[in-house]
Amino acid sequence: MKRFAFALLSVCLLLSPALAQSTPIQVGEASLQSGDAVVFLGDSITHQRLYTQYIEDFFITRFPSVPLKFHNAGIGGDKAWDSLQRLDRDVLSKNPKLVTILLGMNDGRYQAFDHEIFKTYETDMTELLDRLQAAGTTVSPITPTMFDAVAARANLKQRPREESALRQYNAVLAYFGTWLRDEADRRGMRSIDMFGPLNHLTRVARQDDPQFTFIKDAVHPGTDGQLIMAHAWLENLGMQSAVSNITLVPTKNGYRARATGGEVTELAGADGSIEFTFLAESLPWVTPDDTQVAAKMLKLDHKFSREGFQVHGLAPGKYTLSIDGAPVGDFTHTQLAAHIELQRFPSTPQSVQAAKVVAMNKARNESTIGELRKHWYTARNLARDRRSLAQAGDEATRTALEKKVAAGEQKMEGFEEKLAALEQKADEELAAIYAAAKPVPHRYVLQPVQ
Repeated sequence: MKRFAFALLSVCLLLSPALAQSTPIQVGEASLQSGDAVVFLGDSITHQRLYTQYIEDFFITRFPSVPLKFHNAGIGGDKAWDSLQRLDRDVLSKNPKLVTILLGMNDGRYQAFDHEIFKTYETDMTELLDRLQAAGTTVSPITPTMFDAVAARANLKQRPREESALRQYNAVLAYFGTWLRDEADRRGMRSIDMFGPLNHLTRVARQDDPQFTFIKDAVHPGTDGQLIMAHAWLENLGMQSAVSNITLVPTKNGYRARATGGEVTELAGADGSIEFTFLAESLPWVTPDDTQVAAKMLKLDHKFSREGFQVHGLAPGKYTLSIDGAPVGDFTHTQLAAHIELQRFPSTPQSVQAAKVVAMNKARNESTIGELRKHWYTARNLARDRRSLAQAGDEATRTALEKKVAAGEQKMEGFEEKLAALEQKADEELAAIYAAAKPVPHRYVLQPVQ
């Protein structure tokens, strides 16, 4: 019996990295396992497929052995009412374990505060939250993002707006977001604040450049702004963590390794050199080149992708670190004793692999996911026309709307078949991306600089 217990323990120890990766991912109040679906519900800011893409990149590279299903459910121009009309097919049909909701920018109607407009938003958002809760999914509402009045004034010729809206609309969105977070608290939901970080970091940047903006058209954040949004999503839902840490310490018989986030094997040393193999459980979170302004402001690599490497007891001098034969850099013995962070070197094999994964996911979002979201416009517009027809008063208006509804219904022929095909294609592409994110062993060599 003792021999059996020892053998079982040995097997568990050998499988420990795999076991660690197969454990559920705790995302806010949701416990996500392989195959679970995460849905991003929203308007055009979600339809941009940027903050959602960066969040997908994080999960694919950080938890490659726990593949999730991601579904972008954003449509440009949507209000909370529109989301209700497509909720069953576009959201609940995915049986999601987690739904995040970014709405409100269009619900305020780009004007000074109006109580009736707010009541409509409140009513529709309340129903949306009710229906999602009734479906048993975990819900995390997101505050509406920032309206940049400085950028809007700089673009008045391209997009004229009322002065009252320029003065008040960001405050309107703050009001909507404050109500939403209070409502989330009342329901026991974990909410996400994107409004605060965008406003704060914009003001920080304007200390040097008064015209700085993350949102050139005042409404839709660019790549840097969307990375700030992704950071807020991950941080508010408790996803901040390191990738790995390797510490080498001297012993009487050479060096001993302590590692988190992976396993060190084949450790050897001679003539001042040290080498070993490291198999990590995940890859660093690499963000695109056009997000580096925000990444630097957020200290993103250190907070979310730290790959620590530390060596104690080295003889004074400089040492060259290479991984799989590719030089990473030269470091002094004091730098190595303090630790270096490998995620800061984009040439490491693990960063190169992560960058390829990010490129694959970008291509998926720009092609298949973009086509899928565009496909939904037909159904959304038909729902709006049917509502207008139901509310129409005079005969002429009713006749015109009846023609629009009939044309919309004709366009809907074959809608479901094409939608299902696009969804299947998106799932297949995502599976290929997860396969490309599987970490592989790398050989580390540290040797004195001659």
